[in-house]
Amino acid sequence: MKRILLLILILFPSIVYADLGLNIYCLNIKTVLGEKHEPLHFKLDVVSFQYFDKNKNKFQTIGVDKLEVGKDYFFARLPDYELGFQTTKFDGVDARMMMSKYDYKNDKFLDHYACTPQKGYID
Repeated sequence: MKRILLLILILFPSIVYADLGLNIYCLNIKTVLGEKHEPLHFKLDVVSFQYFDKNKNKFQTIGVDKLEVGKDYFFARLPDYELGFQTTKFDGVDARMMMSKYDYKNDKFLDHYACTPQKGYID
């Protein structure tokens, strides 16, 4: 019995797969006008949403229980603004993900982004 249990424990990690998450890369729409903007990188998995904080120079994590989630959108509230991700689908066109940065303190949109989600394992 001990040998069977040991065999299961050895083989189990090699047959178990983690859930895929999304790596989301967003580019400011103003780049079409010739303005220079760095792409933004976000990570979304089943337990967390991660964004890169330039001030701290590392990814910050928000639990998915703190996100507002709907059928084709989710919102993440950060200390100074809110990030709203939405997928839109028009007839004859593939679905697109867009992101809006919204300043909820001053009640205005700051920027809009075109996003490319890619399935992948999240670090």
